[in-house]
This record gives sequence, structure tokens and C-alpha cells, in this order.
Amino acid sequence: MITLIIGTPDSGKSALAEDLALAGDRKNRIYLATMKVCDDEGLRRVNRHRKAREGKGFVTLEIPYGIGSALAQIKDPADSLVLLECVSNLVGNEMHDDPETSLLCQPDTMDKEAFVSHVIADIRTLAAGVKDMIIVTNEYETDEAYDDETALFIELCNRVNKELARIADDIKDVRQQQV
Repeated sequence: MITLIIGTPDSGKSALAEDLALAGDRKNRIYLATMKVCDDEGLRRVNRHRKAREGKGFVTLEIPYGIGSALAQIKDPADSLVLLECVSNLVGNEMHDDPETSLLCQPDTMDKEAFVSHVIADIRTLAAGVKDMIIVTNEYETDEAYDDETALFIELCNRVNKELARIADDIKDVRQQQV
């Protein structure tokens, strides 16, 4: 079962995802963190999320890109729930840090479709190997004022989100519920 939680930044997506992950009697709860800490604000966000998960029984894996590789690190994946936090970080990391997919985002080698397919394939691989998956993602508004790189990031995130909505069994939309 794939549950997609989509919302604007700071809309309560993470809290909802954790509540859903804790519901039921699953033995293995994996928190797959994709955020790379680049500054003090990022560190504060990571620490806030870690504190919120404290004592809840999550095993945390920190994998910024290439998340299909997480299966090899999960004990008994067929009986595991994976909470993927968050797709927008994953997209940014794939754009800038993954040697393979970052080439798909360069002006002379741009292939948006291949980029989205690659990200979705990794997510599908992981989802197919585990019992349940909860995916957290941000949705951003498009705005002509963004620089080219930010506009590309937003476009790729929104394309990935559209594909995730197609494969999800359940979608929780928290775009209207600002916390």
C-alpha cells in the first residue's frame, strides 16, 4: 500500500505521516530521511524531526538519493513500513548530487522525462519490496519570478508528484491546512 501525503511546506505533513505510520501493529518502521543538512536552518529542521520521532520505534536511514538501495539495509523488508521524508529533498539531491541524474538537469543534456522516470523507478523499487510505504512531498506554486534553476526544481517536483499520485493507493492532501 502506498500512501502519498502532499502539502505545502510546514502544513503538518510530517506529523500526519508519523501518525499513520504508528497506526496498526507493524513490527518494522523505517524512516527514510532524504534531507542533506547544508545550513543551520536545515540542522534545526532535522533535529526537530528527530525529536518528534524519539521513542516511537523508527529505524532511521539517511539516504539523500538513490533510495532504491534502501532495501538492502532493511531487515525483513516484506514486513516493513517505510516513511519516505521527503520527495522534494530527494528531487533536489538527485538534481545536484547524484552523478547519473544530475546530468539530466544540465542545459546541454536536459531530459526531464528521464529524470522523473528515474526518481519514480527508485520509489517503485522500494515500494515493491516493502509492505507499506508512506511518501511525504511538498507541492510548490509556480511563479515567474523564480530563477531558472528553482523553476526547474519546482517543475521536476510537480512532475514527480503527478506520477506519485498515479501510483498511490491513498492520497492525503494537506495543502489547505497550514499549521
